Amino acid sequence: MIQSLFLLSPTGEVLIERHFRGVTSRTVCDYFWGKASANLNHHGGLSTTSTAIAANPLPLYDTVPPIMEVPDSDGTLYLFSILRDGLSYLAACPTEVSPLLVLEFLHRVADIFVDYFGSPADESAIKDNFSTVYQ
Repeated sequence: MIQSLFLLSPTGEVLIERHFRGVTSRTVCDYFWGKASANLNHHGGLSTTSTAIAANPLPLYDTVPPIMEVPDSDGTLYLFSILRDGLSYLAACPTEVSPLLVLEFLHRVADIFVDYFGSPADESAIKDNFSTVYQ
């Protein structure tokens, strides 16, 4: 099942880190952000040299697969990700698990944040309600 849950801001900063079974290193977030920001410049904008990005208003959907195998010191982690309201929701699993189960869980978490904090449940809403989110 899910070992750790991470919420990343649009700039790649870890907003929330929650571990359920063991501790997952933040290096998985760095690995993910390296893949996600391949077509973004360091100022948070789109790269002007990428033609594929110009046609797509949501570039992270095309550049990052929803499921990745990430090398880890203990073997391989499976990293599941979704993008909602500019936030990246990541779930790290040490063993194979039904992908739709984990992706649906991440979408439900995002839906609950919208229900609690209103739409959009973006970085400022998460920071303003940090204690509620962490519980």
